[in-house]
Amino acid sequence: MFGRHPAFQAAAQDWRPAVDPEIPSRSCCCPARPVVKVIMPPVPGRNHPVDLYLCGHHYHASTAALLVAGARVEDLSTPVEPDPETLVQVV
Repeated sequence: MFGRHPAFQAAAQDWRPAVDPEIPSRSCCCPARPVVKVIMPPVPGRNHPVDLYLCGHHYHASTAALLVAGARVEDLSTPVEPDPETLVQVV
């Protein structure tokens, strides 16, 4: 009597999440989406690196300070091919 719509009979084989689950939806500095991941190196008093997710505006505003601090920057604007194992964990 009640059946599934034909469009939903089979699961999509090429399903991928809309965004990388490891990238937060908000920056650390403001509600904007992050554009870069900044890895701050260890310093005296903090013996481990820290990840900061910055929007474009705050990244450009703090570029000089990040350079002096020796931070490493990863661009998040280019999509990376998802890892199949990560997709299995998300589902």
